[in-house]
Amino acid sequence: MGSSRTDAGQDAAFQPEASGVLNAEQTLRMLALPQAAEPQTPEELGVEALHHATFDQLPLGVGYATREGVFIWCNEAFDRMLGLEPGAHKQKSIRELTHAADFDTNDALLSDLWEGRIPSYSLQKRYVRRDGVELWVQVTAALIRTPDGTPVCTVGFLEDISARKRMEAEVERVQKALLDASRQAGMAEVATNVLHNVGNVLNSINVSASLASDRIKASKGARLSDVAALLDQHKSDLPGFFGRDPRGAKLPQYLAALGAQLKAERDGLLKELNDLRANLDHIKEAVNMQQAYARRCGVLEAVTVEELVEDSLRMNTGALTRHHVALKRDYRAKPEITVDKHKVLQILVNLIRNAKYACDESGHKDKQVIIRIEATREGGGRISVVDNGVGIAPDVIGRLFAHGFTTRKSGHGFGLHSAALAAKELGGTLSAVSEGLGHGAMFQLTLPAKPPERGNG
Repeated sequence: MGSSRTDAGQDAAFQPEASGVLNAEQTLRMLALPQAAEPQTPEELGVEALHHATFDQLPLGVGYATREGVFIWCNEAFDRMLGLEPGAHKQKSIRELTHAADFDTNDALLSDLWEGRIPSYSLQKRYVRRDGVELWVQVTAALIRTPDGTPVCTVGFLEDISARKRMEAEVERVQKALLDASRQAGMAEVATNVLHNVGNVLNSINVSASLASDRIKASKGARLSDVAALLDQHKSDLPGFFGRDPRGAKLPQYLAALGAQLKAERDGLLKELNDLRANLDHIKEAVNMQQAYARRCGVLEAVTVEELVEDSLRMNTGALTRHHVALKRDYRAKPEITVDKHKVLQILVNLIRNAKYACDESGHKDKQVIIRIEATREGGGRISVVDNGVGIAPDVIGRLFAHGFTTRKSGHGFGLHSAALAAKELGGTLSAVSEGLGHGAMFQLTLPAKPPERGNG
């Protein structure tokens, strides 16, 4: 690939200033690939086209800048990230596009880089797009040097992490909302279960976020700086480099493989982000439901038993799914009752959660919970929560509802006790049946059609 400049002209053009650093014009020449008047061979045309296609189509933003921070060249992905027209980055500076809150940190790292105190750096920072929107990016930056070690410019690789930052902020907001809703509810058991269910979802979120982070850290995109440096070292004789140097001969194949790898990384990251979004929607649903119940605390409402059961199941769906517990609905009737929905939710959430724990501890592969609804002769409703878990020993079943009694090592002993008290306040009963250890258990909540009238004293 020939050059339109003579070797002597190149040497004169690339002499550094007295400071030892090239100015912007010299740096532009340093970075520019020698342009051939006409391709010498098909192989030369392919290598050049592959080089430009890789940098232009790379999902990472790539930008070169002078010591003063003025951008020399950026790829199309960089302009798209910043909402700029193609080429509009020219003569703009890193500081001009950086969010004011990140000025000091970014300036300090650039200074350390140019002064040789650090070889490179990685930073999460904010740019400001042309439309004023903040853009969070993960920047990895390093120096480009001449073969004799003279620093020429910086090269930075930008990964758009705005979606991850929004999700992190949303998780924080949802957690705060969940705590606020729990305080409003004044209902320890429901709050504990919601937190547990959300915790299961947050575990999935953490896994997805960790996978995305690991993929970014292990990304081969960082190797592009090595490619750029290698091309820069041999810019005066690229045809010879590609024709005679074993590294040059392997470069086209390497770039093609790198492009495929980067596309696979992008597809994987998009999948993890979609999973994160779905899990956040589930958390929002759980929080919104608890807030709705908290506002109705102490209020009597006419409602179908099926609606109460379905609400409690939605609060436990994440936990049941995560622990591979099959759920079966057996709705034999749909009685309507007048009740404090908040207290019923407290009881049902507790029973379903306990059933899930019992199934887990049994070690069965076919873990199952059955929710049954029946009507009573008096017009009320009976809700049965049946599991095929560890079962209950005969000498224990009579103490299940006593304050402080629990069969779980991590239990506190007031869940079933408070549920039994709530059932009594509603004019109903809570009972348990089991054929013994290893035979599962059934808890039944019976509720009247209307709450009992309170005496005057």
